[in-house]
This record gives sequence, C-alpha cells and structure tokens, in this order.
Amino acid sequence: MDNVVLYPFNKITQGIIRFRDLTDFTVRAVVDFVLHKGKDAAELVEGRAAGIPITDNFEEVFGIADTLILNDPGTSFGNNEGVYGEHNLSQLWRLLVASAHEHKLRIISVHEIIDRPTLDWLLKNGITIEILPQIPASLQHRLHTEYIFPSPGDEVATYLSYFDIDAQITAYNRNICKVGIFATRGCLGKFTAQMSLFRALRQAGEKVQAIITEPTAALFNQPGGDIMKFIAHNPLSQYPYYIHAAVREAESAGCDYVLLSGQGSLLPNENFVIAATKVSYLRALQPDLTILIAGYDDDEQIRDSLDILRIYGNASRPFAILIPDKYEIDFGVYISKTPEEIEQRKEEIRSRFDAAHVESVLDIGRLAGKLANYKKTVRL
Repeated sequence: MDNVVLYPFNKITQGIIRFRDLTDFTVRAVVDFVLHKGKDAAELVEGRAAGIPITDNFEEVFGIADTLILNDPGTSFGNNEGVYGEHNLSQLWRLLVASAHEHKLRIISVHEIIDRPTLDWLLKNGITIEILPQIPASLQHRLHTEYIFPSPGDEVATYLSYFDIDAQITAYNRNICKVGIFATRGCLGKFTAQMSLFRALRQAGEKVQAIITEPTAALFNQPGGDIMKFIAHNPLSQYPYYIHAAVREAESAGCDYVLLSGQGSLLPNENFVIAATKVSYLRALQPDLTILIAGYDDDEQIRDSLDILRIYGNASRPFAILIPDKYEIDFGVYISKTPEEIEQRKEEIRSRFDAAHVESVLDIGRLAGKLANYKKTVRL
C-alpha cells in the first residue's frame, strides 16, 4: 500500500489527512459524491493545499493509486441516513468498489461489513474487501495467554472467576505514564487531540503508543480500541482486559507513554452495557493523567465527567481541559468558533474548574513538554 485513494470525505477521512505524516502511505485523492468536490482536502482540513483533490471522478484517480480505503460499509450508518438516501450513495458505493476491482486496486474497509445484501453482491461479483485488523497478532496472543478467561456456561461461576483475573492484573502497568483523553460528548476532537499529542511526544524523542478508538488504528500502525470492531471477534466482557493488555504491551515495548482516547462521551447513556463498559475500561486503564475535552455549554457535563474520572479513574483533577475550535452538528456541517470565543471559553473554564492547563484541541502539542516534566519529576 503506497498510493491511496480515500472514500468519502468525512471526519474520519479528515483525521487520516491531518495525520498522514504518521502513516506509511501517500494519500493521492479523496472521492466524495456529496461534499467539497473540486476542493483540496488538505486545505479544508489544515488550511494549506497539498495536492489532494476531492473528486467524484474515481476512474481518473484510480489510475494513480494502488489502494482504495473505504470509511463506509456500503449502507447508511451514524448520522448519514438522510444524505445516503438523497444521493443514492448505496448504488454509487457499488460503482466505486466495482471500478476499483476492475482497476485491480487493493480494497480495504476500516469498518466491518455486515449488511447481507452487500456481502452477497460482493460474493456474486468476486470482489474481496479486506477489513483492517483491530488487534495486532502479538497483542491477541497476550490477551488469550496471559489473561485466563472463564469458559461460557455457569453465569455465576463466570462472574466470580473474573475477580481472580482482576486481582492478578492490579500489579501491572506501573512503569509507563498512562494518559486518558475523554470528552463530555462525541465529535469534540478526541482523536485530533490524541494524535496531535502522539506526534508532539514523538518529535520530542519520547517513545509513545496510542490505543486508537477510531476504526483507523491499523493505518497508523497502532493497536485499536474501537468497541464495535472488538466485539465483532471477541466477547464484550473481555474489552476492559484488552485495554489493560494493550497498556502492558506498550510497557513491554519500552514505551514512555500510552495514550488512550475514549470512545464517544465519557458520560453514561441509555445503553446499560456500553455505559458499564466505559466505566470498566476506565478502571482497567487507571490513567496517571486525564485530559477532558468539553463543549461551550458543558459546565454541568464537565462537573459530572470530573466526578466519574475521580471515582473510577483515580484522577483528583484533570491535567488539562481542552475545547474544540469547531464541532460537527450534522453530516458535514460544522460550527466554528472565533479566536475571541475560544479565549473567552478558556477563561471561563480556568475560573470555574481546577485544571492545570486549559488549551484548545489543536494546541495540545504545547503540553508535550509539560507531560515530560511531569513524568520525570512525579511519576517515575
């Protein structure tokens, strides 16, 4: 995989473009049938053009690529149901994939494809789509050899046996600085904050690993933490232990830091199972430092999040509270904040919450030096 075309242009694609220097391939173009055709993708994301066109002419760009990466499983999902129907994207997705197959491109999907009609269509046309792996082979081996999970059966016995596993793992993950990045709600920039800090720490000469909860972890050669991709192959009850095992893997590799970005909002929602999983992986991580990303009207949610971090994350106060410069409110629709609005909100947070640092999401790299100082003087 050397020369890549991405589909479509959305927040996950934007993350790949923003941090393309952390990948080992070149993004040649982005295909999109709805947004920003004729624009430069890097200019939209970073404010600087980089020769990455957004186009609906996929036949043209396939001539300069060897791989198509899909961030779309072929059916509507998330908040794109309306636009999917309006623009007939299911049919266009099939045309795109069929053309990539004809051009002999490698086709990769960052999402599991579970829609039966789509799977039947791929089989009928002899098209193979690779699904990016969630767990590196070494970590998969660690998870299932060093953590002895109970066999399915007696639910009471299974429940009780997890206490033994919990007791065994409490002594691990002591010699690495664990940074947890969480948010009061979704789509505020957790991935951007995580990868910006990841980049800054690496540039400072630190050895760091990121547990990435976006489905694109393998593109950055990092272990993934996307719950949906995990449970496609493993029981949900093992997810917190997987997070713990990923930290152990980073520690064994001699990393100075491991960065975990939480998935969605830190706060519980109406799904009891997912809410319980959030608390469980927070306990499994036991972050040494927490970074909370908050919206502009989220004071109550900040207080609730700080309580959760204090109770379950062993964090007396956050290392930093971040605010976004923009956030998504609908498919491809963003609200952007002016520099004055950003500074005003930062000052409000400073006066109301006991955070060591208050920054915008895009400026989190400034904290790399302060993290290194913390690690040297306090942690180790």
